[in-house]
Amino acid sequence: MLLDQKSPVVAAASSADVTPRSSRSCPVCCYPESEAVWHLELVVPEAFSLQSRFSVNTCTRCGAAFHDVDPQADRNGYYESYTGSDRIHYQITAEQARLNDLTVGFLERQGLASKGLAIADVGCSFGITLMSLRQRGFNNLYAIDPDRAAIRYLMQQGIAGRTGLATDPFPELENKFDLILLRHVLEHLYSPLEAVNNVAKWLKPKGKIYIELPDLALFFESGPFPGFFFEYEHINHFSLCSLLNLMRGFSLTHYESTSEIYPCLRTLFEKSDVMQPLSFNAKDAQCVRESLSLPSKKGKVVLENIARLGTREIALWGVSKFVYRLLTHTQLRNCNIRHMVDRNLQRQGERLLGVTIESPETLRSFKGDIVICGENSAVSIENSIRSLGFKNNIVRLMGDPDAK
Repeated sequence: MLLDQKSPVVAAASSADVTPRSSRSCPVCCYPESEAVWHLELVVPEAFSLQSRFSVNTCTRCGAAFHDVDPQADRNGYYESYTGSDRIHYQITAEQARLNDLTVGFLERQGLASKGLAIADVGCSFGITLMSLRQRGFNNLYAIDPDRAAIRYLMQQGIAGRTGLATDPFPELENKFDLILLRHVLEHLYSPLEAVNNVAKWLKPKGKIYIELPDLALFFESGPFPGFFFEYEHINHFSLCSLLNLMRGFSLTHYESTSEIYPCLRTLFEKSDVMQPLSFNAKDAQCVRESLSLPSKKGKVVLENIARLGTREIALWGVSKFVYRLLTHTQLRNCNIRHMVDRNLQRQGERLLGVTIESPETLRSFKGDIVICGENSAVSIENSIRSLGFKNNIVRLMGDPDAK
């Protein structure tokens, strides 16, 4: 949970408030000293494997923002079993499809003319971008991901690939690709610089790297509530400036930053013989503070809706990563939560804030309010609750509570 913002321990830290030292060197420039901007204790299931208590730091040399987490061995293991099973089925959401359309549209505008380009998607998951490129006639495609289920699925779809990480040395891939895609990868990695230097070996002499990741500069205006973009998977927070510092051995050829669906920075780099100078950026620390402490227009409505819950007994319907973030960053965690329910059997039995996630059937005798936390499909979720015969008052946290 976000520690009390009025506490001097958590107030946006200045260099006088903290010792400029962290357990993690800067992931962008490798400098060993940084300053804590914010301290977080994330609300996650009790048996969760990744580190949930850490500070958000900024490098005193380049200004890059990152989570001061330990180099945990279980981070790789977490992504190796990301789907949680050996299944070979993948369902794409409307938001994922739209984000992918924006990715492919950007690449097409930058001149992917030859259908014979050798393209590798590193950290491809179930290959939504590779599938889109194949539909457009690209036929020399390669998939790399630590999730074995994802790679097995893609190989069954006729796309070559292998399991592995962006930091793994694969000599057989050197000088093989015209374009390497790193789409929502670098924000997850303990050593993004190592990853970039490694995959650069896989490029042909005039090869390019496409990088897409969350844009720190857009966090404040895009967040549905303060702190939304600070969670356990994304341990690096890039602005264009910090990404340029990371990619000093490359030349930026094109970029765009958009907030549709998700705040994304899309960039295309090509190999360069000139190492660019490192620059210091103080704005990243300011972006961290603002996005953690100040609500956007949408965020004000969410916080007001939470305040309206008062001391009434409530049950949270649907316990997802989104709910973890709400419980971490808002006063929802201090509300009178009597039940957490989810229809997903894999979530039932987990414990969150001392409450066991149960089947919705648990609420048959519950008289309090049922709270729908997410924005996506809130109307259909409410209709589903009604169809199951629940007559409780239903509260939607996201958006205008009077807009039914």
